[in-house]
Amino acid sequence: MKLPSLDSFITNATSTFKRFPLAITAAIIGSLYWILISHLPYNLTNSPYYYWNIVMSCYLGMLLFISISAYCERKNFDNRTRTIFRVVGIVLIVVYYFSLPAQFMTISFTRFVLFTLILHLLISFAPFIANGGIDGFWQYNKTIFLRILTAALYSVVLYLGLALAVLAIDKLFNANIDNKIYLDLWILLSGIFNTWFFLTAFPSNFAQLDLKKDYPKGLKIFTQYVLLPLVTVYLIILYAYTFKIISTAQWPVGWVSYLVLGFSIGGILSLLLIYPVRNDENNKWILIFSRFFYFALFPLIILLFLAVKRRINDYGITEQRYFILVLALWLLFIAAYFLISKTKNIKVIPISLCLLALASSFGPWGAFSVSLANQKHHLKFLLEKYSMLADGKIVPAKDTIPFRDHKQISSIINYLVDVHGYKTLQPYFIQNLDSALKKENKNNYSYGYTQVNKIHSMMNLTYIPDYQTQEDETTNMY
Repeated sequence: MKLPSLDSFITNATSTFKRFPLAITAAIIGSLYWILISHLPYNLTNSPYYYWNIVMSCYLGMLLFISISAYCERKNFDNRTRTIFRVVGIVLIVVYYFSLPAQFMTISFTRFVLFTLILHLLISFAPFIANGGIDGFWQYNKTIFLRILTAALYSVVLYLGLALAVLAIDKLFNANIDNKIYLDLWILLSGIFNTWFFLTAFPSNFAQLDLKKDYPKGLKIFTQYVLLPLVTVYLIILYAYTFKIISTAQWPVGWVSYLVLGFSIGGILSLLLIYPVRNDENNKWILIFSRFFYFALFPLIILLFLAVKRRINDYGITEQRYFILVLALWLLFIAAYFLISKTKNIKVIPISLCLLALASSFGPWGAFSVSLANQKHHLKFLLEKYSMLADGKIVPAKDTIPFRDHKQISSIINYLVDVHGYKTLQPYFIQNLDSALKKENKNNYSYGYTQVNKIHSMMNLTYIPDYQTQEDETTNMY
């Protein structure tokens, strides 16, 4: 076997950079800023959130530029058109960066995670939006999936080897190497090397993918003998729990939502992995199992709706419950589509999920606006119930509020401050909250907790944390 030469390595790296210049540049800039953050003094690590804003923007930019390059290559656009797409991509990332708050907020991080999911999904179907067959689409994603695993393996092995080498030099030669070098090394390898290595073998000849018929035997064995049996076990457990609910007439517990979602996503992923061999003579069982799986989803989707409905009735809508409800609706759509549709186009799965996530990220119908409006409405109802609102403004509590409702008020205020910021409560107060909530400790981890306590004192209430179970009694947390 002929080992690759240094010249071929440099040639491959250079050609990959020419193919994905903006994506690799974004990965380099984001990694360098991440290293800069890791070297800041401890007392400053909470203040320069704009550094983290740059890192998040670069990561999203890397994903966006990969999808743009893949789409332009598939469409065979000329250099002028590709430049226009890249400029639009840069503008979008710049707009995103300037939309981020100067201080860390849960809502900005949640939206970042949502955009990350959207762009990952976009990469999975960007070259096949209007071109290519289903088989080519599957081969394209198979190549990307295997390349991700390969890049991750190379990065981990390389990191372990280099980290041990640094450790050996430090111990053998008393070099007194700063321990931060290990984090720096991981950032460079995971942020730059991993990205560059992954893109080196990114699919390019998209037309040929429709002609490929190879299927990894190991993938079929893993899916058939590991994933599908696990899916079946979870199916039995969830159906047993459903029968328990029916027999005992009890509402489902909240965390069953995650089990149903995990089972559903695992089952859909398993069916996607063995999609190309579903029509083989020896694999007719796949079509039967697929139809059975989507039929079996319907009772569990009902269970999912009941579980999230109970939480919403008790505590109102938050972003977490909003996303669970949206995923339940998406699962209902997917199950119905694959049972009714004759084409059963698997591209519907990532495209529909991407569009749904995009619609949930903004607007009055989005997760953040709906959750904010619902929680403020719930708070207003509780305040009016105990005569704590006069002309739309909060007046201090005069009587003792029952523990359950008192805790509800505390939970809502804590949510609004933590996720949306204390200024969302300003319409309820005559006092100026900017003046009342002093900012000298804004870089302290307990700053949000201090704000919540201060707001409670202005309402003549004590703050009841979520872990407190009843008055004068708390649960020990380990």
